[in-house]
Amino acid sequence: MGTRRIASWTPALGGALLTTLALAAPAWAADKVRLPTVVSYELNLPSLVATANGFYKEEDIDLTEFVLGSGGTMRTLLINKEVDFALLAFVHVPLARAKGALLKMVLATHDQEIFSLVVRSELKGKVKAVADLRGLKVGFSTPGAASWALGSLYLRKAGLDPNKDVEFVSLGGDPRVIYTALKTGKVDAFSAWEPTTTRVIDEGIAYPLTRIWEPAEHAKWVGEKALALGLVTREDVIKDKPDLVRRMVRATKKGLDWVRSHSAAEILDAVLKDPRTADQFKGLDRALAVKIIERIKPGFGTGCLSRGGFKVEMDLSVEYQILKAPATFEEFADTTFAGACS
Repeated sequence: MGTRRIASWTPALGGALLTTLALAAPAWAADKVRLPTVVSYELNLPSLVATANGFYKEEDIDLTEFVLGSGGTMRTLLINKEVDFALLAFVHVPLARAKGALLKMVLATHDQEIFSLVVRSELKGKVKAVADLRGLKVGFSTPGAASWALGSLYLRKAGLDPNKDVEFVSLGGDPRVIYTALKTGKVDAFSAWEPTTTRVIDEGIAYPLTRIWEPAEHAKWVGEKALALGLVTREDVIKDKPDLVRRMVRATKKGLDWVRSHSAAEILDAVLKDPRTADQFKGLDRALAVKIIERIKPGFGTGCLSRGGFKVEMDLSVEYQILKAPATFEEFADTTFAGACS
C-alpha cells in the first residue's frame, strides 16, 4: 500500500512547527490468488472484468492466473487445498460435501442455467426432440461436472437413461476439442455452454434442441431461476481467512455490477485490454463475442445467493438422480459475504 504519511508536531527553536514525515512503512504484500475456472463466459466473465479493471488489485489481491480446465479438475484442486477458491457450477458443492469435502458457495455469478443440448446439423431431419437422441453419441465435459449433470437431466426428463439409451461421451472442458468433436461427428450432440453454443449454431455446425437462454425454455427444463454458478471456497478458508474471502467476494461483485451496467461491446473491450483475460476470447470474431455476451448478460445478478434458485437446482438434482441425497441451503452456502435472496 506504499508509503504512509503521519502528521506530527515537532518542537523546534523559536516555536512548534507542523511537519509531515514520510515514514517508510513495510511494503504491503497483496494476497496472491490462483483462480481455477472453466472457459465459460457465464461462469467467469465477472472475474475477467474484475481482473482487467483492477478490482482485485483494489482489494489487495494479486490474481496471478486463471487455472483453466474442466469443472471436475477444478473442484479437485480446491478440495486438495492447492487453491483456496474456484469458480464452479452448483453441482460441485453437494457432490464434494457428500464425500466429506466441505465446500461452500460464497457468491453467485450467474442466476440462470447455461447448458443447451446442441446437435450436429446433419441430423436435423432425424433429431427433432431430446428423445430422438436414443442410440446416438451425446457429449459432455467430465463426469460429475455441470455439463454432465444438465446433460443427464435433459436426457432423463425426455425418458432416456444416459447410461443405457445413449453413448454418453466425456470430451473434457476445452472449447476447441468440443467444437472439433461436433464438426467431425465424433459426437452427435453436446451439453454445451458459451462460447461453444453460439459459435456452433452461428457457423451451421449444430442446432439447438434446448435453447436454455430463452426464458420459456429455461422455465420448461429448469424453472424460472437457478443458482447455477458461483465463487466457491472451503470451510477452513472461511474460518481462517475471512477477510480474504470478504475481499474476493467484494472484488468479484464489483465485476458483476460492472457487467450489469455496461453494454456487451464495452464489456468485451474491457476484457480484451488485458492479456490475462483476452486470452479466453482468442480466435473469436468480435461480432460473435458481442452476441455471446448479449445472450448471457440477463443471467448476471447482484451476487446474492438465492434460496429459491438453490431449491430448483437441488430438487432437480435429486429427482433426476444427479445427486443421491439432498443438502440444505445452509450446508451449501455461506451468505455472510454476499448475502441471501429469495
